[in-house]
Amino acid sequence: MSFEDKQSIFTSTELDFEEIVDIPDGYEKSELKDYDDGDIITGRPEMSSVTSFTFDDDGEKKTVNRFKLFIFQDDDETYVEINVNLKNDGDIHKNIRKGSVLFDFLTSILELENAGSVGKSNIIRNVNLAEYREFVNRLSEMSIEVKERAGTYAFYSFLVRDVKV
Repeated sequence: MSFEDKQSIFTSTELDFEEIVDIPDGYEKSELKDYDDGDIITGRPEMSSVTSFTFDDDGEKKTVNRFKLFIFQDDDETYVEINVNLKNDGDIHKNIRKGSVLFDFLTSILELENAGSVGKSNIIRNVNLAEYREFVNRLSEMSIEVKERAGTYAFYSFLVRDVKV
């Protein structure tokens, strides 16, 4: 048998690349909950690939899909780590509802591109996160505004307020 051929006998093996963000040594981590509603955070953004992991939640297996957005403040050697939870794995997502962190993130970028483009929309029917990851990872700077959301429980979201290429 020769491995000179390009055809593999392992046809079910699927190779892919997961974009992992390297955290510089010595940088101190913070999260959105460490800030107040309305605070503006500015720094160099990096968006990770979508990842999935399964964990034990009181005897039940639970799977979480998410990507992480990092805002690095290089002058202070700090970074903000934002987990954006998703309903499914992969880059293609459908029916994203207003009130979710993902909706806030995506529509605030759309509004920067073309003010008024979101209008009265309350759902995103279809999105490819790979396009947003490519956009974000080319930026030299991003400013986000922290949003505290109250409901059944309090959680933190954010809106993109400015970007620099």
